[in-house]
Amino acid sequence: MLMNKNGIEINFSGKEIFEELMRGTGCVMAEQISIFLESANIAEKFIIVSRVSVDERPAETIRFPSGQFKEAYELFSKWLESS
Repeated sequence: MLMNKNGIEINFSGKEIFEELMRGTGCVMAEQISIFLESANIAEKFIIVSRVSVDERPAETIRFPSGQFKEAYELFSKWLESS
């Protein structure tokens, strides 16, 4: 199950996640994994994909320029499938 920052359920689709990041709360979370929008300054934004550490796997945070949503979404999807 995916949720936004306000606790509202989000469907697992690239379009809905993109809309939530860019025009909604800026954050989508799953258990132990999140994707969110971060402002570096007034003009520059990044998409952050993050997951917590579990067992032997360390915590990871990967930063993408906001124009690379496809790559960020693919990593988020991959991590969701493997968790």
